[in-house]
Amino acid sequence: MTFPEASKGSYLLLLHLDAPSRLTIGRLGTFDFPAGWLVYTGSALGSGGLRGRLKHHLAPVKKPHWHVDYLRQAAVCREVWYAVGDVSFEHDWASTLLQLPDASIPVARFGASDCRCPAHLVAFPAKPQIAAFNALAEFKVQDWVVP
Repeated sequence: MTFPEASKGSYLLLLHLDAPSRLTIGRLGTFDFPAGWLVYTGSALGSGGLRGRLKHHLAPVKKPHWHVDYLRQAAVCREVWYAVGDVSFEHDWASTLLQLPDASIPVARFGASDCRCPAHLVAFPAKPQIAAFNALAEFKVQDWVVP
């Protein structure tokens, strides 16, 4: 699998959960997740950039590290939206996701234990559309469909 960018940047993982699931998310706790689409926002500003971070997020989970790793044990990543840059957009994008129709926070503080965002994971009953997201986002994304 080859991701198109080795640069630093920010990303959104579009994960699909086929059925409602009760999952334990590390020390955050055990939660009920709705079936549907879950969008996680993160950044990759380290030396591995987007390619390194997404290689981790798209590989089978061996030892969960981040909140999203626990979720990925049940949900499948179907698409990635991303933008290249040396500045993190993940906080702005988490806020933008919540402005989309039918958005909800399935777990407070998910992926946001090191910031003041309500969560970096947003749930949707249907797949959110990139055009609707980009219409609201200050920093636009492009998409990459997971092979």
